[in-house]
Amino acid sequence: MNEYLKKLLKALAEKNQAMQTALSKSAAAGTTPDEATENEIQALEKEISAIEVNIERTKKQIAAAEAAAETATPVAGDNPEEAEKSAKGDPKPKADPKIEVKSNLPKGMPFAQFARAKMLACHEQKQGRLMTVADAAKSLGYDEAVIQYVEKATLGTTTDPGFAAPLVQTDTYKGDFLELLRNAAIFDKLQGYRSVPFNVKINGQLTGGTASWVGEGAKKPLTNPTFNNIEIKEHKLAAITVYTQELLRRADPAIDQLVLNDLIEATKALIDTTFLGSQAQTDITPAGILNGVTAITPSGTTAAQIEADLLKLIQTFITANLSTDNAYFLMSETRAMQYALLRDALGNTYFNGMSFAGAARTLLGIPVITSQSVGDKVILVKMSELLVAQDGGVDVAYSDQATLVDGSTTHNLWQENKFAIRVEKFITWAKRRAIAAAYIDYTPTP
Repeated sequence: MNEYLKKLLKALAEKNQAMQTALSKSAAAGTTPDEATENEIQALEKEISAIEVNIERTKKQIAAAEAAAETATPVAGDNPEEAEKSAKGDPKPKADPKIEVKSNLPKGMPFAQFARAKMLACHEQKQGRLMTVADAAKSLGYDEAVIQYVEKATLGTTTDPGFAAPLVQTDTYKGDFLELLRNAAIFDKLQGYRSVPFNVKINGQLTGGTASWVGEGAKKPLTNPTFNNIEIKEHKLAAITVYTQELLRRADPAIDQLVLNDLIEATKALIDTTFLGSQAQTDITPAGILNGVTAITPSGTTAAQIEADLLKLIQTFITANLSTDNAYFLMSETRAMQYALLRDALGNTYFNGMSFAGAARTLLGIPVITSQSVGDKVILVKMSELLVAQDGGVDVAYSDQATLVDGSTTHNLWQENKFAIRVEKFITWAKRRAIAAAYIDYTPTP
């Protein structure tokens, strides 16, 4: 406002100077102003009057602002909401900064520590020594967040006011474990399957209907498609690993990593082996994607022969009127490296999309997923032809009383001072059509 006042005063001085110049012409001649000069003087008088009114108005505004500055209470805050609180008398409108404490443990580790704490508590209780899961976590030197997690996961009730927030943490820890499992299992690296609920029957189309041109007055042919029923059962996988009780008691971070790796490895190995198998569906086990599929016998190991065999795989889809959109090649990492090493007569890479580890691979334009679980096969699978049902969680159970048979090895847990951990997950799948997958079998013949 002060700058505006200065401009007004300067303009007033300029107009007064112009008025004096106009009047001086008539004064020098000793006559009254002529018509042109009179018009100029009247215009200047109006402008001077308007400027004087604005000067007085501006002076009043400046005086009011100076008075307010002396008596007003400063408004604090960095945004309109905080300023409004301050204007209403709140001396501290700013909220106290939120301090968020995050665990620096690797993903999945808190879940493995939770499993270890539950195993140790269970063992100690069976020995007649009272130990809660939280006490076990403390004795192993675990992070406070993990201790809070196990307290709420095992002792919380719906009436506990402190229960809700730790539940979010519980879901996060399970989610971290499942994310690691998804990154490890070939099944969860595949995208584009159709999600369905458990325990339903879905119609699948075996053959399509056809249309025909019909002449005038001629009969229309009947061309009905044929269908089958696909049953989505409720299957549950359970992977069991065994530890000694001496190992269980040690407060060593390396053991936590061992438990985490075992939980992931046991679960993903079972999922992948079943998913890539050729077994039929039962009440216990989902069908493998190779069930009902006849293997293609490889014609050789040269680059040209490998390419010809891969084209045979694709031809099975073409014959069934399927595209390779949303399809994947599945193979072992070692076979992918073998393909990456192949060269043509000029020394150029034969399969351009096949790089070494660390980069996304494609083969004949189709994405490649690698896992040693695939073994001596190369599989082509179309994910949109797969129906998958699964829940979003994982259950963990423990025992030191069972007798376990692992092939030719028997573990008597009580007799051998061992402890077993079992991971369970509800998951199943089914193919809409048998042609959802095709494969080349490189298994050596005896």
